[in-house]
Order: sequence, then structure tokens, then C-alpha cells
Amino acid sequence: MFRQGRYFKGSWLVFIVVLCVLTACSNQNDGKTENLAMIKRTNPEPMDIINGMDEKDEKGLISKVKETVANEDTIYDVIVVKNGKKIIVAYKVKHLQRFHMKKIEKTVTEHLEERFPDNDFIVSSDYKIFLESVRLNELLKEKDVPEKKARKKFKEIEELQKELI
Repeated sequence: MFRQGRYFKGSWLVFIVVLCVLTACSNQNDGKTENLAMIKRTNPEPMDIINGMDEKDEKGLISKVKETVANEDTIYDVIVVKNGKKIIVAYKVKHLQRFHMKKIEKTVTEHLEERFPDNDFIVSSDYKIFLESVRLNELLKEKDVPEKKARKKFKEIEELQKELI
């Protein structure tokens, strides 16, 4: 009888410890897609530094760019940010397609340049570029963001891509 009571107390102690660990490890997401960008599909809205969301963009250009890239079988998440004639297109490749990343990047670039010849594309499958683009996208969603600050962040991403080449 004495042993059963001891077992009962020990199981409660284990239960409380497990509950505390699970509570501490839970992800408190404050609404930012950046926190989940690596694991899940975030599907961020295409943004224009000058005009904000796609609504004022010339005939939905950045939406068409995103749609073009998203239609690739090997890609599962795309972010598009436009600054004048330059457009950053960052994407995530499906896990089993990682061995073909250079080929995918070349194909995506060719499709975009063929379909939208008047624009300069910065195309990347690098996760750092994707994450920085998500951060820029989050910044652009805020109200009263100075255009100068947004352009500076865009330029930083552009420089980061050049370093990777």
C-alpha cells in the first residue's frame, strides 16, 4: 500500500514537469509570418515599396509575377517585393527538389524575363533572402513607413544577393 502512494506522487510530479515544459516550449506567435517562415508556407502578399499592396500597381504586375513563380511544381512559397523596375523574387523549394536548385532558379529567371521583359529580377532560392524579404514585407505593412527606409532595406537585400553569387 505504501508503494502505491509513492508511485501516485511520482506520477503527478512527472505530469507537472511535462506540463511546464510543454507550456514553456509553446510558440507564442505575435502575428508575424517571419516566425513561421522556415517551417510553414507563409504566402505573403506581393508588395511595392512605392505603392504598398498590389492594388495601385500597373495592372497587377507583382501579382502576376508571384502567380508565375508559384505555378512551378518545385516551389511551395513565394515572396515578391517591387522597387521601381527591380523586383525581388524569393522562394522556397520543395524538399526533394533541393538537388536541382540551380536549374530551378535558371528556369524561374528565364520565365520571368520572357514574360516581363521590362523589369529587372533578383531571383533567389536562398532562405536568408526569403527571410529578409519577409521582414521587408512586414515593414511595408506598417502604417507611415518612410519610403527611404524601405528603399534602404531593399538595397540591403539586393547587396546580400550579390554577395551570394
